[in-house]
Amino acid sequence: MNRREFVGALGGLVAGVTVPEQLLAARAGRSAAGDVLVERWSWAMGQPVHLRLFAASEARGYEIAQAALAEIRRVETVLTRFDEASDLSALNRAAGAGPREVGPDLAAVLAAGERFRADTGGAFDPAIEPLMRAWGFHAARTVAPSPAELAEARAAVRAATVRVAGRTVALGSTTTQLDLGGIGVGYGLDRMAGVLRRAGIRRAFIDVSGDCLALGAPPGARGWLVEVADPAEPRRVIGGLRLRDAALATSSNTESVVRWGRALRGHVMDPSTGYPASALVQATVVAWSGIEADALSTAMLVSGRAPAAALQTFPVAGR
Repeated sequence: MNRREFVGALGGLVAGVTVPEQLLAARAGRSAAGDVLVERWSWAMGQPVHLRLFAASEARGYEIAQAALAEIRRVETVLTRFDEASDLSALNRAAGAGPREVGPDLAAVLAAGERFRADTGGAFDPAIEPLMRAWGFHAARTVAPSPAELAEARAAVRAATVRVAGRTVALGSTTTQLDLGGIGVGYGLDRMAGVLRRAGIRRAFIDVSGDCLALGAPPGARGWLVEVADPAEPRRVIGGLRLRDAALATSSNTESVVRWGRALRGHVMDPSTGYPASALVQATVVAWSGIEADALSTAMLVSGRAPAAALQTFPVAGR
């Protein structure tokens, strides 16, 4: 599997989890509920993954954690653009060639993506790949894109049509190309959570470089404490909450960037302008699922507006 960045460091140091005292105490033995805390660190989708869960035994906990981590790595092989063998790459190559059957994961993500595109008025757009390529995020380039290149990329994004009917997908134009960086991590979080739930885990926290999903709460706590950091001063907390049976995602244009001389450009594109999003510096969204939080935080960074479906938001405007 190609280990190139899947989406870059979305959020980077923008969200952190503070370990409650009850969780620290549980490390010394069993919690009051009789469960053992198990922690695993791994790497997937170009980012660090940290999983904490409470299980009936340490051996069982590590077994379940291994299965959950294997699931997000499997999702990566389906949704990445950086592997020519992925389902997404195969679909992009078939753009304009008519309907084709895709796997259940890609079909589910594309159906959700089209829903979010409609709900956000295009602020979230999975057909953004031509702009990502023009700005040098998919292949290194030595100069900034010319006005003509940006106009061509914008035209491709505007003309893109994605038709999803069950597992049958059609990309209507040969110029339609998809990039699922604004939704893929959220889907991976949801798939990991599904593995945990089916294994009987009721208390767990998944953190993929600041994008988080919580199941239940640590023993004796109302939820998993998540703090959102100031992108300009990462040690300064600008907000926090107790996350329980919900997800949190942060989008920012300060972490994954390209440089041309003194020019610095972030990786989240505004489809309406063809330029990196600039309405906000950082947007954090809490939602019921990982895929919602991921897509809606991207849309909020682009539009500057809090999505109607968000449970809570933490916008950071430019200074």
